[in-house]
Formats: sequence, C-alpha cells, structure tokens
Amino acid sequence: MGLSRFVAKQLVKTGFARRAVQECADLRVFRQKPSGRVLAGLIGIGVSYVACWPVISGLSVFAIYIGQPLLIVIGGPVIWTATHFLCMFGIYLAGADHSKALIKYLVRIFVERHVPDKLPEQNLYS
Repeated sequence: MGLSRFVAKQLVKTGFARRAVQECADLRVFRQKPSGRVLAGLIGIGVSYVACWPVISGLSVFAIYIGQPLLIVIGGPVIWTATHFLCMFGIYLAGADHSKALIKYLVRIFVERHVPDKLPEQNLYS
C-alpha cells in the first residue's frame, strides 16, 4: 500500500472527508462575484507573493552598492515578515468560505482517486 492510499484511508475516517464526498464538494463559491472584501484579500495575497523576493533582491543590490551589508541582514527579514503579514491579512479578508471550499474539494478529489472502494454514499439531492 502506498503512502497516498494510506493517507486517503485515514482521511476517509474523518467526518470532514465523509461530508466532502457525501455533499459532492465543488468550487461553486468561486463562481459568485466576489465582494470588495474578498477581492481586497485576494489582491493582498497576490501582492505579497509578487513583492517579497523582488524587493529583497533589490534591497540586496542596494546594500551592496552602498557598501552596507547590515542593511540586508536587518532589512531582509523585516521585509519578508511584512509581506508574510500582508499575506495573512489577505487570507483573513478573503474569508474562510473560499478556503474551506477549496480544501473540501481537494480532499474529495484526493479520497475519490486513492480509495474509491471505501467511499461513503454521495447525497446527490443536496
């Protein structure tokens, strides 16, 4: 038995995975027009990913150019921490609905693929 099959068997024992399969979890929540708060959260997450390493790289080049390596030693972790908090704030703004829907969908797909013989019955009428 492979590791993925073992993990899937353990997941099927949880209520979360059983509900995901029974409810036929999908990504329907992503089809709705996002609110301003969700949009701001997604933009915050995107900016945090795009900004982090280019800004740290630019700071490194600048620190070398002016001959102050301590600038990157202190500034690098500060910038990384700031972008991490921006990402966390974006996740907070985007809300739990989108995160939960995505995780539920991924768990359902994983379990259905790796242990199709151990699945609970699906509720097609909900």
